[in-house]
Amino acid sequence: MAIDVYPEGYSGEYNRKTTDYGNGRIEITAYHYPRIRHTGERRFPSAKKKNPVLSDKAQEERTRRQLYAIRRRIKGYALANDFKWFATLTFNPEKINSLDYDTAKTALLKWCRLMRDRYNKFDYLMIPELHKSGAVHFHGLLGDIPAGFAESVNPKTGKTVIRHGRQVYNLTDWEYGFSDCEMIESPERAATYITKYITAALLTDKEMYNKKRYFNSQGLAKPEVAFEMRDNEELSSFTPNFGVMETGSDGENVLDVGIYKLVADRETGALSQTDTDYLITAKTSQKPG
Repeated sequence: MAIDVYPEGYSGEYNRKTTDYGNGRIEITAYHYPRIRHTGERRFPSAKKKNPVLSDKAQEERTRRQLYAIRRRIKGYALANDFKWFATLTFNPEKINSLDYDTAKTALLKWCRLMRDRYNKFDYLMIPELHKSGAVHFHGLLGDIPAGFAESVNPKTGKTVIRHGRQVYNLTDWEYGFSDCEMIESPERAATYITKYITAALLTDKEMYNKKRYFNSQGLAKPEVAFEMRDNEELSSFTPNFGVMETGSDGENVLDVGIYKLVADRETGALSQTDTDYLITAKTSQKPG
């Protein structure tokens, strides 16, 4: 039974963080030792402020925390919304100068508005990736729209393109170049895959200074996050999908941090577990983020 439940931003002690994605997906992070959360503790000087002066170590820590915060936000959007397609959109240099980030970004957002007007509703979550050449392309998640998805065909063999046993599609509505799309089979895997494009290099690249690192349609659902003090023993019937083990002062191993991916029954709220993949690691001297 919960002792207390606090909204995200609560300053106080907690031993459980629960993320409710609003569609039955629940992620619980349980801590063996209670932690303290302070509102604003992860804030850093804004890059918009004139000439922020940070040491190399402080800048590295700032980037690490920004990376974590943006990845968490992207993952939240990915799991709280019913995206159908994973897409990679690249530019034809004869149509768009993808070496200029602002030009490419403007073209992408213009296209997104066109898609929204054409289909009345267009959910998207897009992340830029900078190629070594300096050209930019975008990876993203797209909602279920009646757009022109055509089976991709190998021009040399004339056969449809199958990747890892899955059909690859081209988005014929993408007017500026080339596209590569696959239907999402596992929202969890899609969320993991899309967040990997938020990298330290993306945050620190001079071309991306003071520019947005991702783009999303308005009205996307967001997960609800609560910090609680609870008896985590009730989670013992579930397998932690990720865990960090620590050896206590008595020499016994304890699960210092456990992350559980669960499903909540829409009517009763009862929790169950369908994803039993797990990874257990030993705690290092560095404190987890």
